[in-house]
Amino acid sequence: MTPVRPEMPGARPVTPIEALMHVLPLADAREEASHRFTQSALGQQFQGKVLSHLDDGSFLVRIADTVARMVLPAATRVGDLLPLTLMSREPQLTFLLGSQPGAATTTLSTTGRLIDNLLHTAQQNGAPDRVVGKTALIASPAMNTAQIAVALHDTIGFSGLFYEAHVREWANGNRSLPELLREPQAQAGRALQADPLTALHADPVTALQTDTTTVLPRPDANSTALTQLINQQLNTLEQQRVLWRGEAWPGQAMEWEVGEDTPEGSSRDMPSSWRSEVRFELPTLGTVAATIRLTGERLHVQIHAGTEASASSLRAHGAQLSAALEAAGIPLDSLMVKQDE
Repeated sequence: MTPVRPEMPGARPVTPIEALMHVLPLADAREEASHRFTQSALGQQFQGKVLSHLDDGSFLVRIADTVARMVLPAATRVGDLLPLTLMSREPQLTFLLGSQPGAATTTLSTTGRLIDNLLHTAQQNGAPDRVVGKTALIASPAMNTAQIAVALHDTIGFSGLFYEAHVREWANGNRSLPELLREPQAQAGRALQADPLTALHADPVTALQTDTTTVLPRPDANSTALTQLINQQLNTLEQQRVLWRGEAWPGQAMEWEVGEDTPEGSSRDMPSSWRSEVRFELPTLGTVAATIRLTGERLHVQIHAGTEASASSLRAHGAQLSAALEAAGIPLDSLMVKQDE
């Protein structure tokens, strides 16, 4: 499918690139690989073959007729065969590098056992692996872009996923107390009445101002919610991305994923790369998913539509998108709209 090339005065032209042979775009590799391994059992072993070494330090590896990008040790060479064990399929494919037989026995520290217990408890209680929005992000799709941007920022910023970092900012005078008290740990901490350590984690302000000798454990719904939130924090830390599901505006469901896409081991002078994806089921256009990649000042957008009619309609408005981004100081390097098969 040929990328859209907006022709607008003052807008930087988008250069289409035609492949000489059928290839799997790197942007789609993650989705393709996830689909291929849906039926594979966790713990199943595979053999991967290193196909190439990319400029960003990562590698392309063929696993069970699927090509995936991986971050591997620097000593890895093209042609190497890798023993891989499938560890998880969601929220993204995770493989353990190395064979299992003869692996050294490891023991967990007290903190490690606590984290393991929290994760197992959350899984047994059906803890979601994403943040679930309780209210719509915005009141109406007619709101201006600045208001929408603030709503998106606050949805993640006050989700509780980064609470400990925000507590540190508050302690250093870089975050206000009212901002800190908007997060779920602080709100739950006031009602939790747990032991001093849990109260300190949930709400350091209230905990430090309470006579801890009179506080008694009282498990309730808040403790389950905090356990699930800790599970989401650990998943975010491991996967380096945030997953959100809720309503963009009343009645309009939306799934949103955002995370850093910079390969591990990249040099410090390499610009950070961020990836954001939104998925909608729209009344007129049907299923639409947009993936946005921002590397330094270079912006790439790829849109998947459920029907060719929807894809054509979106292509027709490509120039407007390019002009709007140019006006906002974010030039669009490439825009690709395609129909999902």
